[in-house]
Amino acid sequence: MAADYLSELAAFVTETPPSAVPAEALALGQLILADCIGCMVAGNQAPEMRRLIAHEGARAGRGEVASVVGTHHRLAVDAAAFVNGTAGTWHDLDEGNLHTRTHAAIQLVPAALAEAEVLRLSGRALLVAMVLAYEAAARLWRATSVRLAVHPHGTYGPLAAALALCRLGRVDAARCCQVMNIAMTMGLASSRRTLADGATVRNFYTGHSGRAGFEARALADMGFTGEGDAPASILGEIYGSAFDPAAVVSGLGSTWWIRRNYFKRFASGRYVHGALDALEAILARAGGGLAADTIQRIDVATYFMAASMGQHWAPTQFGLRFSIPAAIARRILLGREPLTDEGSRAFKDPAVKALAARIFVTEDPAATAAYPDRQPTRLRLTFRDGRETTEVCDRILGESDNPLPAEALLEKFMALTSPAWGEPAARAAWAALAAIEGLDDVGAMTETWVAAASRRHEEESQ
Repeated sequence: MAADYLSELAAFVTETPPSAVPAEALALGQLILADCIGCMVAGNQAPEMRRLIAHEGARAGRGEVASVVGTHHRLAVDAAAFVNGTAGTWHDLDEGNLHTRTHAAIQLVPAALAEAEVLRLSGRALLVAMVLAYEAAARLWRATSVRLAVHPHGTYGPLAAALALCRLGRVDAARCCQVMNIAMTMGLASSRRTLADGATVRNFYTGHSGRAGFEARALADMGFTGEGDAPASILGEIYGSAFDPAAVVSGLGSTWWIRRNYFKRFASGRYVHGALDALEAILARAGGGLAADTIQRIDVATYFMAASMGQHWAPTQFGLRFSIPAAIARRILLGREPLTDEGSRAFKDPAVKALAARIFVTEDPAATAAYPDRQPTRLRLTFRDGRETTEVCDRILGESDNPLPAEALLEKFMALTSPAWGEPAARAAWAALAAIEGLDDVGAMTETWVAAASRRHEEESQ
């Protein structure tokens, strides 16, 4: 028999009427959905992703197929979720939530989108399922005292995706509990060390979440059973050192943690962003540029999780996204790079590496105490002539209490999708996603994306 908190959580996901979901949560859900799709479109253009698409296509059998967003390809519904989920973290631009320590959306949106597409469900059904599954999964991870060595992607992710699929498939609460207990045991041994090592296998974790969500629901349909309380054992004893079931359902239906999410403007780990915000302010005061050879050193004092990204360099170009010194040095020497820049130019540039070696990151205990409600970061730049300039950022731009302007989110979406779809189709896609609640058929929307990608593919082939 499922634990009481699991039964309550399952009922929340499967039985909450759309009218009970706050308008603000749905509006945020719409922006999160659009942001995830932009990330998936851009990620699917990477050479590695092209090879993965071909690999999955060669394995494909017959049956329902869903779109590989940003391309003219279609794959089996679970394979599409796998590929799109992997693409969604390729550039590390996906949204997240410091208050629940999750990137819940990119774990579940690829599976939910594929399911809504093949079942020809309404945009409102997709949006409501996404918001409810996001909330439930984020609450589970928030109630966990997570071990520092664990990277969260691919851990609670299979459960997050399975919850969205349960809602879309109209699974009842009792069966949903079974699905949750199965899905929770399907997570990965996802290591945070992948960030420091710059290992792109880390991007596979989110792809695994979507595919595993389909598998968990199918296993339950075939009569497989799970532990009686898998989240308590997996979250409390494997991924974490403790788990608080009461915290999972505290304020359920009245406190919506999705409201505390963030959107990214830099292609890097979230903990890097405070230092980059401070640097942007200094660059603005300096008229837009700094000469690297005039800089003696840069000191960054910040909260513990950000300080954990203080390594000067990385073994691979992907790893540069998780180094504060590398990110600062890139910005100073190479200027504003495209959001989809893969990092090879910076990785091969000895001047960038030399400047990064003069950038030092330390923990400020007061900043750690303030986190996550605030994310204090102090950047002090010392010039060779003895001058100093300092900037302090208390809240990262893009947080719920310091939001990105709406036009910045549109600009980001256009930058991520226009190369694959063309500017007119990308703008039309943004408009369609903005009106998702009134959309009768998600499949009709994705068909326009496939058509746009096909046109671009034909143009490039000529």
